[in-house]
Amino acid sequence: MGMELLAPVGSPAALKAAVEAGADSVYFGSKWNARMRARNFSSEELACAIAYCHKEGVKAFVALNTVLFENELKQVAEYIAFAYEYGADAIIAQDLAVARIAREVAPDLPLHASTQLSVHNSKTAGILKQLGFKRIILARELSLEQVKKIKENAGVEVEVFCHGALCYSYSGKCLLSAFQTGRSGNRGACAQLCRLPWKFECAERIIREGYLTSTKDLNVVGRIPEIQEAGVDCVKIEGRLKDAVYVRRIVEAYRKAIDDGEKIDLSKLSSRGYTGGYLFGDARREKLTNPKGSSFAGVKVGAVVGVSSAGARVELSAPLKIGDSLRSSSSGKVIEVFRMYERKGGKEKEVKFSSTTCYLKIKTLHKGDVLSKVERARTEDDFLEKIIPDKERKAKEFTLQRASLAFEKLPEIFFSENKGSVFEAPAGFVCTIALEDADEKILESAGKRGLKAVIETPRIVFDEELNGVEEKMKEANERGVFAFMSSEPSLASNYKTILSPYANVCNSLAALEWKSFSNVLGIVAGLEVPRESAVSLGFVPFTGKNLELMVSENNLFRELGFEERKDCFLVDPRGNKFRVKTRNGRTVVMAPRK
Repeated sequence: MGMELLAPVGSPAALKAAVEAGADSVYFGSKWNARMRARNFSSEELACAIAYCHKEGVKAFVALNTVLFENELKQVAEYIAFAYEYGADAIIAQDLAVARIAREVAPDLPLHASTQLSVHNSKTAGILKQLGFKRIILARELSLEQVKKIKENAGVEVEVFCHGALCYSYSGKCLLSAFQTGRSGNRGACAQLCRLPWKFECAERIIREGYLTSTKDLNVVGRIPEIQEAGVDCVKIEGRLKDAVYVRRIVEAYRKAIDDGEKIDLSKLSSRGYTGGYLFGDARREKLTNPKGSSFAGVKVGAVVGVSSAGARVELSAPLKIGDSLRSSSSGKVIEVFRMYERKGGKEKEVKFSSTTCYLKIKTLHKGDVLSKVERARTEDDFLEKIIPDKERKAKEFTLQRASLAFEKLPEIFFSENKGSVFEAPAGFVCTIALEDADEKILESAGKRGLKAVIETPRIVFDEELNGVEEKMKEANERGVFAFMSSEPSLASNYKTILSPYANVCNSLAALEWKSFSNVLGIVAGLEVPRESAVSLGFVPFTGKNLELMVSENNLFRELGFEERKDCFLVDPRGNKFRVKTRNGRTVVMAPRK
């Protein structure tokens, strides 16, 4: 079999569109999935959807790709058993608890590691393979050569995104929405704050404005043969929030690209513009963001070139007819076209169709507005009611064993922000020190002040960086540091390890999975975990002040054309200031100072 084409399905209508357009597999969710704002599927629809897929020779993957709380584990086990019994072909997971549950409930059910795990090196891919994962959906920030090496080194199936929206931050490593709104991206409720307009401030002076972290959409439809040659097992389209018309068009285009090498023009399906992303280096050679575009609007149909008593004059780039729905760039609202006019010889004539210039008497339209046609799916969501699902197999019973995590009580943790802040830590505290700052002088000074030095390891480390990082960890360990703080599985080693809040550990089963491959001394709970729950599990509630809300492979300073400075901030529409810095060449956006 050739390279698999995996399509997004946020509703039954989109499911039918994806299958009819030629998808080899589809992914959809019901509970605990990363697109809780999508229409999604009820449990009954989920069973029917799997049956429909199998009837059409299409594989059905169930997305269970959020972090999980302790009180949800029993229900999650029942959900996995349900999906398994009705024939799910794989579970897509972020939380390592899912792997532990699935091994018990449905040991032959394939597990796919979600891109929410942001797997970006061979060692982590190998660890996940040992935990039972058959396929890794790799981080979008990897080059095709890096993807190829991970597949070769880890001996596991690899899946890459080929089309759709890109997050500014590494997936699974963004806490911006959770911190600012309480809507957690790791719980499927991202508020997409990176699509907001920002001001970029340095030395209290605004030097840039716009949608500064709004990335262009990914599109590699013209480079599918190269991806196939690299041995990629599956290409994945993003878009569970998109409608059925969009899904059909994109799937059709990639089906033709895979089967016939045909390149389809998809330029009208993105108002943000397209990029080849990191797979082919485009994101490093060209600008990744589009400061003028924030969200998907639909298929561009024209622009308002003037407004007068005759109405809004629209220069059309595609045909428009009565009954079409439009979205304007200024309001973002969907408007239905009830009447339209053309003017010839100074006379106004009502028409039902136009392909050049027309007038729309809609008061909310303004000069400069870009108009996009919002097409409506012809397929209704109720088609699944005719499908009768059958149980294909029997799941095993699940018993939630409350095994003791046996953590020793840790001293209170002081989260330092830089070398200077280490000297603010109270004596006797555990004090975090970034690996790049952990030189002999700072470690000696920390020891003299009675601090227990914990070396904070990078959140991102590519294959080509791993040896260097591990060598630095070895040197620090020989200097007698207390422990290492890690969020990246490849850096959770035999040295004493404290799991960082960025590891997103939110329940006891995930903790046990981490303990199975590393020497875990303690766990700082994920940001989403309520304090009471963290304490009851034996975790350390996060109390640090220097929270990293986003980490991006994109260098924002270079993107904006400025030299890096220490006094630069992204300022949101409410005036909140988020300090921007780089760590190992990657952009880090910090939480506002309270």
